[in-house]
Amino acid sequence: MVTSSYQRGRHGDTGWEVLTLSCAQDDGAGQTSASLCPEKGSNLLSFQVEGTEYLLGVLQTADQLRLLGAAVLYPTPNRVRNARFRFGLRSFSFPPNNGPHFIHGLVRNVPWACDEPMATAEGISVTTRIAMAPGDALHELFPISNALSLTLTLRPRVVRFDFTVQNDDPKWELPFGLAIHPYFRVIGPRESVRVQVPAKLWMEAVSLMPTGRMLDLSEAPADLNAPTSLASLDLDDVYWGMETSKPMRIFYDDIGKVVTLTASDLFTHAVAYTPPRQPYFCLENQSCSTDAHNLHAQGLARAAHLSILEPGQSLSAWVEIAVGNQ
Repeated sequence: MVTSSYQRGRHGDTGWEVLTLSCAQDDGAGQTSASLCPEKGSNLLSFQVEGTEYLLGVLQTADQLRLLGAAVLYPTPNRVRNARFRFGLRSFSFPPNNGPHFIHGLVRNVPWACDEPMATAEGISVTTRIAMAPGDALHELFPISNALSLTLTLRPRVVRFDFTVQNDDPKWELPFGLAIHPYFRVIGPRESVRVQVPAKLWMEAVSLMPTGRMLDLSEAPADLNAPTSLASLDLDDVYWGMETSKPMRIFYDDIGKVVTLTASDLFTHAVAYTPPRQPYFCLENQSCSTDAHNLHAQGLARAAHLSILEPGQSLSAWVEIAVGNQ
């Protein structure tokens, strides 16, 4: 059996309202907590297991406080070239926020509705949701009525994201991508942290924008099928061919732990972002490529893997992050 609880409070550095879920086995083993911030995109700002924090929720730089955590990216994960795309007969454009491009989707910095948490014999969960409907600002940017829900479930040493996307529009198809963008802490010396991304192909890119070509891993800046030390990596790259049976992993050799990221079949792509000299790195499960809408419009459906729902249709998918011993 599992003992669970929750509390509402304020984030110490920002004052944002956070909901903290906690659970442990009845004997106290596997003490685990997760702090969610519904007002900032339902972002997971903290994931602690047995006293170790694995996420970097916010980062204070010289001139700003950056929101990191584990963001939900939707309906356009990663970058959109020149902040615009076409789908069918319609054109869509967003305010550029990454040079000429648009990055990280529409729901990352906006408030989500939040239900009351529910405890079970195995853990505790909470559902948050956001909708885009006529008359609201998000619908003006992406004029297709739709809804996204996230049920976050905490079990000892595990946090799970269960997503449902619903096309509520009476007329238009819903083209979208979905991702999580977790900023993991560098725990211990950088060379003691190893990452593994068991992909099949690498997506060629120019200035971080994919060309649509998918190449052998021998042509990639790094083949991450084997665990590879962060000390040798400087990546911001998209990989293709992820499978549920072959999850991404992070080996924290300094503390003898391994973090496993398992995802449902929708998440065919992964981004490895490993900036040197930073206290964080990212392994991101994505349902599609960077700039997926534009690649799809070019006829590159396999590379893009854009999800498309007819009016009234829905789709569910999940990602699970688990901590274990090496």
